[in-house]
Amino acid sequence: MYKCMNCEKSVTQEDLKKRIRCPFCGYRIIVKNRPEIIKKVEAR
Repeated sequence: MYKCMNCEKSVTQEDLKKRIRCPFCGYRIIVKNRPEIIKKVEAR
């Protein structure tokens, strides 16, 4: 899953096969969604 930086809607990889543009607003900056994993590191 990807996210448009302009309209912040989710975009699938199938939507981006022909060209890298948001199918909703036409914006060209698309970022990959990252999982919200919080890593805890203990100090020594």
